[in-house]
Amino acid sequence: MRRELVLFAAAAMWLPASSSVGQTAPVDSGPPGSELTVYLMTMAQGDAIWERFGHNAIGIRDRKANTDIVYNWGLFSFDQPGFLGRFLEGEMMYWMEGFAAAATVVDYVAANRTVEMQELNLSPAQRLALLEFVRWNAREENKFYRYDYFRDNCSTRVRDALDRVLGGAIRQATDVDTTSSSYRDHAMRLVAPDWLTTIGVDIGLGRPTDRPLTRWEEMFIPMKVRDYVRTIRVPDETGALVPLVTGERVVFQAERVPEREAPPSLVLPLLLVGLSLGGLLYWLGRRGMAGGRASASAATFLTVVWGIAIGGMGIALLYLRLMTQHVAAHDNTNVFVFNPLWLLVVALLPLASGGTAGRRALSGVATVAGGLTLLGVILVFVPGFTQDSLAVVLLAAPANLAIALVLLERTRPEVMTAPA
Repeated sequence: MRRELVLFAAAAMWLPASSSVGQTAPVDSGPPGSELTVYLMTMAQGDAIWERFGHNAIGIRDRKANTDIVYNWGLFSFDQPGFLGRFLEGEMMYWMEGFAAAATVVDYVAANRTVEMQELNLSPAQRLALLEFVRWNAREENKFYRYDYFRDNCSTRVRDALDRVLGGAIRQATDVDTTSSSYRDHAMRLVAPDWLTTIGVDIGLGRPTDRPLTRWEEMFIPMKVRDYVRTIRVPDETGALVPLVTGERVVFQAERVPEREAPPSLVLPLLLVGLSLGGLLYWLGRRGMAGGRASASAATFLTVVWGIAIGGMGIALLYLRLMTQHVAAHDNTNVFVFNPLWLLVVALLPLASGGTAGRRALSGVATVAGGLTLLGVILVFVPGFTQDSLAVVLLAAPANLAIALVLLERTRPEVMTAPA
């Protein structure tokens, strides 16, 4: 079956219906590089989280050698020594390698991912220069690079390799126009079908991801490379400007939900969830102070769960900022709302049923944590600190403030019941 799929892929990519697979096409006479055909292969979204951003590669068909190789910069392995540590620290090492084009298509067909090809209008000298570059890049001593999700990934490597042989034509055409989208926008729209991941991405990304991107920068997404090369014109041998793409085809069309055009609007739904949770915590806490044991127990349980979740995320945000190379997570004002102090609130909760000093210590920490939450809400709107994560701030802030208010009220002298 796999052999049949490989033959199908080869036929779908290149051969007319009357041709037999494996037949060598005649080689036109001409300067070195004339025997080469260069194409951009784009693979649309897949199921795994890292596949949601799509993928691409550079294909080079050599009619003289009867080879068709796809050069792929998106290789990594969970079995690499120290993979988890490198991943956490932002020091992941990816590499590039060449594979048979037909077998590559088969892999993506099996994964139900759309595969598209665009033949590129490069001169023979440019084709040859590209082949020499990718062969050099594929050597053991050259193939590894430190991966960055936005600034240096499998797609930007494809973009840069093509731009290199085109003398900077791609960058010149795309690095001048600013779009209305940011790294955060694109990340959230591409992972949007998974709501927990979308919320996690919104919490984890900092201000560096919120500025509008140029079209050049947007090409960290393979589908954007595909779209933008269609618009680029390059000089031919006579100096006339001609389209960079001479032809394109869909090799395989997947059956899956189309890629989103815009990020989901989360502000209203997350605000409603946040207000509901905050209201519930405050209501249970007040009932607990009035002597309701079940309400007090429920409020305490929810406070512990919420405090551990929010405080744990705060530890993660501080780690990303202080201990890693994940630049996209730096300068993140979400840390004021998703704050490690909530872990201390949880640790001090047993003091709520103790003496006045214990209750005051607990309420003092909760008040500081609540004040930092208010600061995080305010900073979303302050020029110079503005961050496009209002939705997750509104999700967490009501519950944080409800807990802080209830614990602050526990310090009133007339309140003698066990705290929530």
